Amino acid sequence: MKLDGKVALITGAAGGIGQAIARRLAREGAHVALADIRTEPLDAIAESIESHNRKALNVAVDVTQTDQVTRMVQAVVEAFGHIDIFFNNAGIIRVQNFLDVTEAEWDQVIDVNLKGVFLCGQAVAKHMVERQCGKIINTASLAADRGRPEIAAYAASKTAVVSLTRSMALDLADHGISVNALAPGIVDTDMWAFIDNEMGKLWGRQKGDSMQRRVDIVPLKRAASADEVANVGVFLASDEADYITGQTMYIDGGDSA
Repeated sequence: MKLDGKVALITGAAGGIGQAIARRLAREGAHVALADIRTEPLDAIAESIESHNRKALNVAVDVTQTDQVTRMVQAVVEAFGHIDIFFNNAGIIRVQNFLDVTEAEWDQVIDVNLKGVFLCGQAVAKHMVERQCGKIINTASLAADRGRPEIAAYAASKTAVVSLTRSMALDLADHGISVNALAPGIVDTDMWAFIDNEMGKLWGRQKGDSMQRRVDIVPLKRAASADEVANVGVFLASDEADYITGQTMYIDGGDSA
């Protein structure tokens, strides 16, 4: 097991990619702290982790609130002693025409997807600096490299996450901490089902049509599974990736080529 005895924290753990990463981490031997603003789905994930004889901890957190982020890190350290791996994964998306985006809607997406990554990354990094080691993996997106008329705030936030990942990596390298990002393309998760539904309403399309149009332009002609994203995440969290930092790994079936 690549991560035997390691302690991992995941924000956005109730969702598709976060959930897949949590389960994969447990199979690789890690103890896992599951953090999300939605706590009800975490119980089943925790049971799955414990079925692998690993420890699990559920933590409620709003990643945009500094005091809650601080309490999250404290709770994990109190429960497990330290944090080896942090998946900075919490995120939201809104699908709407650029001209229709309100200031409040813009702020909500940027606060969760960028401010949340900053607040959580900083809080965990301060703990990791004390130990002079650690792995931080932020969740970006293929959208970081592409303008999209219906997800302007989301795309902007993920572009910023790529930049923040580089800055964090440079600042934390002297402390033995690597920082990288995952950039999934189309993934078969509830978020993409939501995107498909919202795009259908926006463009007057049938259910499934918007997602199929996107899949059709992917060289591999299919969406990724959440497990395929988790595979790359676990690699970056392992010792095998010790010489990789400041990078954004695209899991998009060749869509960014």
